[in-house]
Amino acid sequence: MTSNGEGTTLAIQTDFARAQDEVPKPDAAQLDRLLQRARKAHAEGGLDKAEAAYAELLMLDPAHAEALHLLGAVRFQQGRLEEADALMSRSIERQPVALALANHSAVLLGLGRTQEALSRLDEALALNPGHQRALFQRAGLLAQLGRHDDALAAYDRLLDINPGSAEALLKRSESLRALGRAADALVCCDRALSIAGRSFDVLRERGRVLRELGRFQHATDNYGLALSLVPGSAEVLFLRGVAFLDLHEPGNALADFNAAMAASPSFVDAIYNSSVALEQLGRHQETLARCDRVLAIEPNHAKAHANRGNAACHLGRDGDGAQSYARALDVEPDSLGVLCNYASALISIKRHDDARQACERALALEPDYVPAWFTRGRVSLETHRYDDALDDFAHVLEATPRDKLAHFHTGNALRSLRRHEEAKAAYAQAIDIDPDYVLAHCLRAFLCLSIGDFEAGWSEYEWRWRDAQLDGSRREFVQPRWTHGMPLAGRTILLYAEQGLGDTLQFCRYVPLVKALGATVVLEVQRELTGLLESLDGVDALVVRGGPLPPFDLHCPLLSLPLEFRTEQASIPAEVPYLRADAAHVARWGERLGVLQRPRIGLVWSGNPLHLNDRNRSMPLADLLPLLDDSFEWISLQKVVRDEDQTALVASPIRHVGDQIEDFADTAALTALMDYVVSVDTSVAHLAGALGRPLAVLLPHTPDFRWMLDRDDNPWYPGTRLFRQAEAGNWAPVVEAVKAALPVLVNGAGR
Repeated sequence: MTSNGEGTTLAIQTDFARAQDEVPKPDAAQLDRLLQRARKAHAEGGLDKAEAAYAELLMLDPAHAEALHLLGAVRFQQGRLEEADALMSRSIERQPVALALANHSAVLLGLGRTQEALSRLDEALALNPGHQRALFQRAGLLAQLGRHDDALAAYDRLLDINPGSAEALLKRSESLRALGRAADALVCCDRALSIAGRSFDVLRERGRVLRELGRFQHATDNYGLALSLVPGSAEVLFLRGVAFLDLHEPGNALADFNAAMAASPSFVDAIYNSSVALEQLGRHQETLARCDRVLAIEPNHAKAHANRGNAACHLGRDGDGAQSYARALDVEPDSLGVLCNYASALISIKRHDDARQACERALALEPDYVPAWFTRGRVSLETHRYDDALDDFAHVLEATPRDKLAHFHTGNALRSLRRHEEAKAAYAQAIDIDPDYVLAHCLRAFLCLSIGDFEAGWSEYEWRWRDAQLDGSRREFVQPRWTHGMPLAGRTILLYAEQGLGDTLQFCRYVPLVKALGATVVLEVQRELTGLLESLDGVDALVVRGGPLPPFDLHCPLLSLPLEFRTEQASIPAEVPYLRADAAHVARWGERLGVLQRPRIGLVWSGNPLHLNDRNRSMPLADLLPLLDDSFEWISLQKVVRDEDQTALVASPIRHVGDQIEDFADTAALTALMDYVVSVDTSVAHLAGALGRPLAVLLPHTPDFRWMLDRDDNPWYPGTRLFRQAEAGNWAPVVEAVKAALPVLVNGAGR
């Protein structure tokens, strides 16, 4: 029996003959015949026959060192390690030779007695410094113990004796690789291949070495050669898949991981890495399934929990993602990357205090960990702690001056602090790093429009069309896009809605201006608005977005019309009303509401929860309740009430009729019956403004660009009164101000 390279099996060839020459033997010829018979059976794999022959010999000579040793070898092969240990120990007591000591080392290693195993090998080499088997086993054991420098010295000693040992070269490469000496390891692999030819083991190791060297393409090629020798090797398929991930080829990686899983269905590393490939391919639902498959095998697989969190967050399931990150941290509490991802998920589900704690845990572990500074800065932005956010982003930029996201969010914090020129400069820095950074261009546009720099703002706002979030609004036509100065007389132009309902309601005011240039106007809008917009002047054909279009010559999106008309504050088309409620709808709603007893106030406290700024612009109904008293009749103009507001609504004096509202024609009729409308920044506020109804708008500290800054009126909707947060996130003073002003506002508005 020969070694497989790690000392886990024993050798039968003997070093005993010389040492036994002087030992008296009873009936030496008979003992020799029994020994030869036993060794022959042993070599042929007949362990039972070998065992019987060794036992018969030992009955004649209980002190026969070689028989004791070889019977110990049989016991080792049978898995009876304690008996093997006892037999080999007796053999060595009788006759200590290098081979017996080396084989006993393998037995001791199997019993987990590592230091004793190493001592036996040292004894063997003290007897015979050039014993190749002992040298090989000792080097392997030292490598197993992580003592790679010592292992390397042992392999070098062995190779001095036997330079042609491909196996020693292979193992030497593994130690060099563990020591970070990949270039030297590659030399070993190449020498081994020159000796052994195309060896599967050497090619596998060479692939690992090439990957360590960053030569990923060569690594995949090398693994391919190994697979040509052993086509179904799950291990090498897995290793090649990892190298494909290094090459950013997740499709090829996934194919290899899938093949590895087919060969070995419970191969956890292959299953997990297939989830990584799927995530990179954007196949997040499948990523979840693969992570769950890993966790069914290894419930405490921290990386699978973490990657499951990534996939869940990509799918918009941030609460689920946060739970997965938490489980990953239960297993590996000091994982910096997972702590930051956990914090990001917690931000999304508004657990800001927990998000901050996660960031601070990461910073306690690694004070210079830049992602934790960045994520904590985001937490501070979300919680309106803008100075704290600036400090954190400054720390990020000190470490990574070209971090475009840190510059971008610095701009957001400065914008919220009304430090407009510094905010512009921060956005400019982000754009300098990435000239195609769409969000930085758009936020700079919003800033310019907010402070009245319309010329720069409208131009920059055209960058919105490069934002993936507008893919649903993007239109591709063979007809040309209309721009300023192109003649329209006698031509048909398609004007189309592109974003939210409020945007359409605000910018459809430009339709009469387009019509005045001599065009035939086709207006395409959201289905919810078609009934209402039939009242808009200048529309020749009104169509539903996504439906069939009549022939047209030119096209333009509604929110680009201010640019094409070169709109400045003084030239905003601000004549209201430009929309009218249908008289029949108004009559029906008047009957539903009944006889007017007190002035009616229409209320809107929240908008579309999917809006990117909904967290700031909407308020909980509970925050609005201090406004209510018996002086007025309070009517909800909201079609939908959020679950978290239902209890407060039921307990309040607000009359909710949302289940009777079918579209914006109904909302317009209902709004027309109000003596005053009090709304946060939603489509209903734009509707009331377009209808010319008396309107108060409650605005966050950093409002949408159309409401501008630091004024209580608005050039888009004359007569509208704006109430602004003085402190970000604090609605109470705003509601108090509205309550104090409302009696005067209502009396001044009349009916």
